[in-house]
Amino acid sequence: MTGRITEQTRQDYLDAMGIQTWFPRTVLPNALPHRDFDFPETTPEPEEAPGLSAREAMLALGLPEHQEQPAPAPVAPTRPTLVVTPEKTEPPVRETTKKDKPAPATSQFRLVTLAPNDECLVIAEMPHSGLNQFSRFHTRLLNDILRAIQHSSHPELPVSEFVWPLGNMGLIGQMDQDDSSAADAVCAYLSNQFGLARRKLVLLFGPAAARFVIDPERSFEELRGVQPGMHAEQHFAVSHGLNELMKLPSLKADVWTDLKPLLTLQKSAAKTSASKHSTEKN
Repeated sequence: MTGRITEQTRQDYLDAMGIQTWFPRTVLPNALPHRDFDFPETTPEPEEAPGLSAREAMLALGLPEHQEQPAPAPVAPTRPTLVVTPEKTEPPVRETTKKDKPAPATSQFRLVTLAPNDECLVIAEMPHSGLNQFSRFHTRLLNDILRAIQHSSHPELPVSEFVWPLGNMGLIGQMDQDDSSAADAVCAYLSNQFGLARRKLVLLFGPAAARFVIDPERSFEELRGVQPGMHAEQHFAVSHGLNELMKLPSLKADVWTDLKPLLTLQKSAAKTSASKHSTEKN
């Protein structure tokens, strides 16, 4: 604030701040001299000039009393103007680039892996949250399935887990977290730890197990059933997750439909092997 303020303004500020002011009744010792307060000055109203008549005003301006008015200029006929309406231009359509598209959410899944025998590998999807979710009930259900497709199994199977994304390993930020990278990581893990390529049968239970082992771009329904594996002697068998089977026993019929072709393949492989041995003996 520049300049001096009036005493009334100062009092208004103090009242607004809740500060009560007081004035001494007598002059205090060593008091400063009185301040000059600002008071509005009264200005005298200007005197009105005496009115002049029209004649006197014209004479004062040096104009003749009788001045002929000029004739108005002829008005040219107006042509109708042609109004041109500009064409409406649509705003250019902005092409969507890769930067404009939102990044897809990172898939989260947990896979448990078991090797019941040298020829078979089981990969089952479990809920992403929680640890040690593969219980003895899962083991019993899996043994029943293996027995139905004529595969042997150990009574106590060691279980290994794979969790995605790999944030708990300190690799987040150093590698991509998309589905393609997840599939590469799963296949590298299975190849290094369980020899994925040498297994003749790979059982995949659950959408995550099927998609990230076979093809992350395909849906679970497309992958269900038996299909060729990584080489001529390998097959992938895809069906519902073990957790789903425990919650909905009615899905067991679908699982049997998905896995039943394995019996036909095994019979065909057995016949081929028998004929091969007989040929070698002869």
